[in-house]
Amino acid sequence: MPNTQSTIDTAKNRATELANDATDYVSTAAQEQAEHARSEAIDTVESAASAADAAGREFDSDSLQAAALNQIGDQISSVAAQLRDKPVDEMVDDVAVFARKNPLLFLGGAALIGFAAARFIKSGEGSHAAREDESDPWSGHLHNAEVQQ
Repeated sequence: MPNTQSTIDTAKNRATELANDATDYVSTAAQEQAEHARSEAIDTVESAASAADAAGREFDSDSLQAAALNQIGDQISSVAAQLRDKPVDEMVDDVAVFARKNPLLFLGGAALIGFAAARFIKSGEGSHAAREDESDPWSGHLHNAEVQQ
């Protein structure tokens, strides 16, 4: 019987080791994905700041529009700097704290982001649908018939 207990203990230890290894692997993979997403977000935010600065230069330097766009560009650059300087764990904690303190604002912001994403996706589908219509002989026929009438 001691041999059976030893085998059970060895199996338990090995199962614990495998579970720890799996946890470490998943944690590392999640961290890498979060860092990649953060890097892409930084690139996007920096592009937006550059776009705001470029738009501001299109107006007279003393105009209200130029001042507003420069302010927006500065704020966006500040966000990019914060993204660059903060580890992902701290950002997740900050979002969680913000969500707990301002649940309606957080949900409203999430809904706004969702609507914007849906609109963006829908606009991409619209251009794809337009190309499909061009290759569809029936839709071209209907369009030509409408134009001739």
